[in-house]
Amino acid sequence: MTDQTNSSGHGETALSRRGFLGLSAIGLGVGLGGAAWGPWPGAAVGAPRAADAGELRFVVLTDTHANDEEIVRLDNLRRVFAAVEAEQPQFVLHCGDITDYGSDAEFAAYRDAIPPGLWDRLRHAPGNHEIRWDTSARERFQRWFGPTSYSFDAGGVHFVALDPTQALQEPGLFGDDLAALRDDLSAARGIPSVMFLHYPIAGRNYFVNDTDELLRTIAPFDVRGIFAGHIHRSEIDRFNGLTQVASVATRSGPFYLRVTARDSPQGRVLAVEQVSLGATDADAPTVAPLTEIPLEAPPGGAEPIRSGVRVREGAIDLTAVAGRDAVAVDVRVHPQSVFGTVDDGVWTALAARGSSWHGSLDASMLAPGAHRVQLRATDGAGVRRHDTVQVAIDRPSGARAAWELAVGGQLQGALAAFGGTVVAGSTSGRVVAVDVAGASAHRRRWTRDLGPMHRGAAFTTDGSLVCLPGADHRLTALDARTGAVQWASTFDKPVMSTPAVVRSTASSADRVLVAAEDRLRCLDVTGATLWEADVPVRTAGRAASDGVRVFVGAGDGRGYAYDLATGAQLWSFLTNERPDAYRQLIYGPWDDWVEVLPGGAVLFSTVTDAIAVDPATGAELWRVPGSHMFAPALTLGDGSLLLTTEWGVVSVVDPASGGTRWSAQAVPRVVNAGPVIDPRTGTVWLVSVGGLLAAIDPVKNASVVDRQLFTANTFSTPVIVGGQLVVAAQDGVLRGLTI
Repeated sequence: MTDQTNSSGHGETALSRRGFLGLSAIGLGVGLGGAAWGPWPGAAVGAPRAADAGELRFVVLTDTHANDEEIVRLDNLRRVFAAVEAEQPQFVLHCGDITDYGSDAEFAAYRDAIPPGLWDRLRHAPGNHEIRWDTSARERFQRWFGPTSYSFDAGGVHFVALDPTQALQEPGLFGDDLAALRDDLSAARGIPSVMFLHYPIAGRNYFVNDTDELLRTIAPFDVRGIFAGHIHRSEIDRFNGLTQVASVATRSGPFYLRVTARDSPQGRVLAVEQVSLGATDADAPTVAPLTEIPLEAPPGGAEPIRSGVRVREGAIDLTAVAGRDAVAVDVRVHPQSVFGTVDDGVWTALAARGSSWHGSLDASMLAPGAHRVQLRATDGAGVRRHDTVQVAIDRPSGARAAWELAVGGQLQGALAAFGGTVVAGSTSGRVVAVDVAGASAHRRRWTRDLGPMHRGAAFTTDGSLVCLPGADHRLTALDARTGAVQWASTFDKPVMSTPAVVRSTASSADRVLVAAEDRLRCLDVTGATLWEADVPVRTAGRAASDGVRVFVGAGDGRGYAYDLATGAQLWSFLTNERPDAYRQLIYGPWDDWVEVLPGGAVLFSTVTDAIAVDPATGAELWRVPGSHMFAPALTLGDGSLLLTTEWGVVSVVDPASGGTRWSAQAVPRVVNAGPVIDPRTGTVWLVSVGGLLAAIDPVKNASVVDRQLFTANTFSTPVIVGGQLVVAAQDGVLRGLTI
């Protein structure tokens, strides 16, 4: 059997806009043009080789975490890749977390560990460590490795690389890529498919929020296997007609998987073995069989669970019809608060009654609103079927749904509001302006298509312009009334921070401050650049200004101050004492929405502390422990400060001393979606990353869960206009709620 090559010209087919964006201009330019690189990675995959006729042999590894400062880890990689080259596989699949934080120095160190003869056989999928902390992450990945989502055929098997990573975020989302995946699998119908990606899916894995949509998408097709990483351990799961193999991390030692196709009494299978090299090159490796992936027939769990749901006061009644081999059917409410991790929560067993299964879930503690119920059928061999059904809990709440507007893509940046107008930008490039009318109505004012947006917009102080940051390397200013482009400022890197519009004390004029990775630019309202300054490593947060100075958090673990008039650096201070560049980045204020506090102090926040400093000198004034970086601070009506941790704890503190007046758990977790205050009532509204809305009364020191708004994630700070709370989410829907 000879390998088949898809018609893209490189033995692959790009699956999606996310995977293919920038490839021709960026990825192939280095891969094909750089003399030291050899062919574009993976170019030889799928090419027929007489020696491999009728065979399929490949290697899988994951979580190498190359770091140019970690010599021992790089030595381990060299040993692994030397052993892999000696295996002479047809290709090598890498399931992501190639490096610690995706810098060019780390990618170069990784590249140097690979024998030249092996390089063109490597195929990579990105991990969260390549994408999470890097504002140029996907471009940088494409420059080194090619597209992030693609497919190829080899040995009679269709291989698909999936990329559910999200720029600047930890959890995964397939989103719009599912349509491209459906088309790809449809074109390969009749050929068994194997997918590889970073996050393991289903079961106890809650790393990707729309895993249920992925399972529905692939259900009609012959997807037989998944290779994954991320959890740094070997784990085998059989569900929904496929076998998933999560591999031990190569970072932890000289490990990889050897995969060989062979015939068995059940038909053709992929035999998966774990290879562990000896302590030295003189010691023989250990080879341990892990599992077999059936290619011709599913291992079980292929029959969907048909379900009926009835919601009543305090309970959800379920009836399920599972496959005829099912010996147990269990249910649970999807743990929407679980975010990017595993969860072994309690399942409720349904009782068999003839050919169906029946039971109830306790819903007395569920917030009103949208929920998912998970169903799990298990057969006698332990193979499972996973399905999900949507339910709605209808009870009174303080916030009531008023309208919805489907924008598309993911709404990931903070919303911007001026007067009655709200502006939202999407990762699809779509920008919408909505006029909020009264307490429950809305009208779309205009729509504009620009480059993909991952962070929020900003209005000028008179409301005439709205400035939007784009991953297409541009900051674009639109007429706020019509949406017409007024000017665009071009950068050499993606603009992945929220712009700040501030008033200069010296000139009494607006200044627009925005960062593109490691460059901070100051512009006037005509789009003219007044100055630029270096920001060490990178920044993804929002700058702040007191009218005289500019403050920004950086990727070297420091907070910086610049002169607003000239851009000259005034001071810096180190927020943490971590021992290397990687940890100084992730424990520093690189993604902080910096705040100037009442009284003039400047607040820099990290994943360990909120730190107030003197604006003139950078001297530390006070420090409050907690992961405060991912939710902007909020000044309350009495001048006190509301701080919110990543873990959903809110605290009212004195901005002069940092002393805490009150603290409480409001929601399970918060990421980039800060609190907003209703000026009519003083109530603070906070949306968790899982879509749970809380109402906080900072005067009465009370916090109440109000509503489950949606089952998507949100990383977007909402706005309040009149009597409406406007909320954006990763499902691409803008929602107005009457409060």
